[in-house]
Amino acid sequence: MLSKATILAIMLTILGCNSPPLPTNETSAATQPLVVSTAWLAEHVDETDVITLHIGRKGSYEQGHIAGARNASLRQLLRVNESGIRDEMQSANFIAETLGALGVGEDSRIVLYFADERSTWGAARYLLTLEFAGMTGRVSYLDGGLPKWNAEQRPVSTELPSIETTDLIVATDPNVLVDLDWLRTRLGRPGIAVVDGRPVEWYSGLAGDYDRPGHIRGAVNIPFFTLLSKEPPYLLKSLGELTDIFAGAGAGPTDTVVVYCGTGLWGSLLYLAARYLEYNVRLYDGSFQEWSSTESLPVETSAIGGTTNEY
Repeated sequence: MLSKATILAIMLTILGCNSPPLPTNETSAATQPLVVSTAWLAEHVDETDVITLHIGRKGSYEQGHIAGARNASLRQLLRVNESGIRDEMQSANFIAETLGALGVGEDSRIVLYFADERSTWGAARYLLTLEFAGMTGRVSYLDGGLPKWNAEQRPVSTELPSIETTDLIVATDPNVLVDLDWLRTRLGRPGIAVVDGRPVEWYSGLAGDYDRPGHIRGAVNIPFFTLLSKEPPYLLKSLGELTDIFAGAGAGPTDTVVVYCGTGLWGSLLYLAARYLEYNVRLYDGSFQEWSSTESLPVETSAIGGTTNEY
């Protein structure tokens, strides 16, 4: 004779097999894409867990923003470190307090959009900051930003949304950033592709306010603006085009791609594009301002289309 415990176990198994599947949340944070379209945002913007952040110059928010969007200051999330290096990542606690004041919670789904051409890289840097804060999979970049939203005559607002602040706690992801020592000890190794996101004149050493102009030895140049369409609304180029651009710089899906620029801001757009391609990418936050000021580290200069010199 079967025991009561055995009979109960059998009944629970039968009930479990015959019970309907649990409902799924199609907008679960884990399933959201890194880059979203205006059509996607229009469909999800009113969902209670979706928080939209407006990234742009002072005053652009008051002129008109996507309804419900909060005005987010990138400058607030940048600092000057103890060595005088500008535009460095803030601490985890500071990021948590800043996001909490914007109403971001543990289950929030964040969509970032740029207000105009000059803030494309700003939205990318904000996304990188949120991924550094452990929110990978919960944050997206709106392709085309507010310019595309406006071009499609979608509704905007000048009203300030009601924000309920949160006591957010973040756990930083060490794989988003690298520091000087990390890069110095790995420079030139197989599988490490270093990419400079500045305009070619800065990369070559013909421009830029540095004691030692040029670029990190062995780095290849992808000017950040070449990742976007030349005309408004400044969409990211297609995955195929981006793959070709990175391949031309010697960076592929099996590499660890390290991107940098002058201070780590423009390079954030390269980070976004490489993440879009699902590459293993990291930002050297100190970037060329830190590298060039350390005299023991190798810097190269090159005439545009010409030879390369090292010092």
